[in-house]
Amino acid sequence: MPSRKHTAKDGIRVIEVRIRNFRSLLAVDVKLDRITMLIGANNSGKTSFLEAMSAAMSIGRRVITEDDVYLDSKELKAPKDRVITIDILIRPTDREGNVLDNFPQGSYWTTLWGLAISQDENDNDFLGLRTQYKWSDEQGEYVLERRFLEDWPVDPVNWNGAKIKERGFLTAAQLEPMALYYMDAKRDIEDDLRRTGSFWRRLTSDLGLPEREIKAFEEALNKLNRKIVNKSDVLKHLKSNLDELYDIVSSNKSGIDVTPVARHLRDLGKAIDINFSTKGAQSFPLVRHGMGTRSLASLLVFRAYMTWRASRLKADAIHPMLALEEPEAHLHPQAQRALFAHIERIPGQLIISTHSPYVAGHSRIGDLRHFRKNDSRSHITQVDLGGLGDEDIRAIERRVLNTRGDILFARALLLFEGETEEQVLPIFAEKYWNANIHQLGIACVGVTGSGNYLPFLRLSTSFDVRWYILSDGETEAIKAVDAALTGIKTTRAKCPNVVTLPNGENFEKYIISSGYATEVEAMLAKVEGPTFVNDFIAKMHGQKVKKGTRDYKSAGGRNRALTDILIHGKTKYCKPLAQKIVSIPDQKRRFPLAIRTLLEQISKDHGLKVRRK
Repeated sequence: MPSRKHTAKDGIRVIEVRIRNFRSLLAVDVKLDRITMLIGANNSGKTSFLEAMSAAMSIGRRVITEDDVYLDSKELKAPKDRVITIDILIRPTDREGNVLDNFPQGSYWTTLWGLAISQDENDNDFLGLRTQYKWSDEQGEYVLERRFLEDWPVDPVNWNGAKIKERGFLTAAQLEPMALYYMDAKRDIEDDLRRTGSFWRRLTSDLGLPEREIKAFEEALNKLNRKIVNKSDVLKHLKSNLDELYDIVSSNKSGIDVTPVARHLRDLGKAIDINFSTKGAQSFPLVRHGMGTRSLASLLVFRAYMTWRASRLKADAIHPMLALEEPEAHLHPQAQRALFAHIERIPGQLIISTHSPYVAGHSRIGDLRHFRKNDSRSHITQVDLGGLGDEDIRAIERRVLNTRGDILFARALLLFEGETEEQVLPIFAEKYWNANIHQLGIACVGVTGSGNYLPFLRLSTSFDVRWYILSDGETEAIKAVDAALTGIKTTRAKCPNVVTLPNGENFEKYIISSGYATEVEAMLAKVEGPTFVNDFIAKMHGQKVKKGTRDYKSAGGRNRALTDILIHGKTKYCKPLAQKIVSIPDQKRRFPLAIRTLLEQISKDHGLKVRRK
């Protein structure tokens, strides 16, 4: 799949990151795109990854403590000789973002890095950076060291075998044009407006006016100050009292100036405010709006800063890098949907962590990196696009990402064909575990047709998320499941996580044949009235249907009537029926066999304790 086009003429790209011993990131290797989206549950390592990137590529001193060093679940304290290592692979790109074999002749980057640029075994140019934090007994802290790599082992297992270049250390001047900026979820435009060094203050510190105009404006400001003071009794009173400073400090008297307006143009940025209003509403300063608006404004100020900076520099003399945590923070769902288009317009390379299915759902499948945590270690996976055609990719993006982005954050997927299962399975699961199925991190997904399993299976297997299927036993449904399993190179015989209903039955037939006719009749009597089933049989018996004539009066006829009632009223009856069944006193009958088999398998795989009410 072609790369996203850059909104700036970058000339380089960070291709891969290898992190060792940083918090839960014991050993992770991540490929980066123009936009890389980090997804996964809370506490899975996404923020740690962003902060590791910041530790490797940000300007300024980063304090590393022993809390940042990987700690095994059996360890009480990390050994001092455990070194945090972050390796960065950088390659040249053309103006469309496509990776090149070599830096173009006369490139800004070859001038900047010179002999630090290496060639791989195919004679292709790359820059390898190694950032390490090592404990120093002399200084009593972790000390930063950045060096250039001579080579980049293809197999990340051999990362430690990479040779270090002997020619010095990476300098701040060599890092600054591609320095990474980290915006965490606590960003706030109010802080940006007041804090020295913020993107707002950097952008407004020089308004870009000629000296002649600056002088004229400042003369006007001084006149305005004098006029305000002369007209204000309060300010004149204040000025006369401040004149006594000279008597106290015993200095030669020159004069006290009270300046209600900044005297110098460069100081105006410190007092600039932003007013924001919606149509027909009063205008308020932005700092008095909600956190969603303020957080978004902070992000847009960063975009303004980077686009302005890029426009003032030589086209290829900057490679903006942004690590952005939860851009959707405090925004409502529709705003989250609209947000991604604005994020894409930020120049350079973006690494974004999100918990929003709306933000993640707008990503390309190849941009996603899925984080999960086992014990003390984070694991990161992505979809292997090598074996997928364009239609396969579109199917995943259309049927999964665009409609069910929430499953990207699930612990496990429970897949089924239709809406009946979507309503009843959460009820059985909650009774089985005495916990809401969403609390357990299990997403129930109706694939809306037995032929639609494959995109969900491909995504979940790529991200190493366990999946389960409860399938009808009808011939076509079984064929569809088998075809989907073939698509991920497995079979039902190898999958205890696939449960099919017996005897070619759908769910409604299965419930009746499994001995729950009494519960069905009781439910119908409560919902429709005590004579409903008899009235239905009297009305519908003998009517012609595709498979012949309805027969509700010969042997088994009443059960056939109950089945037809359930099939034609499944959306109305399935939920109260499930609630009726789980209230059965006999625990063995409380869960139909197929459902119990499925829940037992999930419990076994995830170590869930059965806590039935």
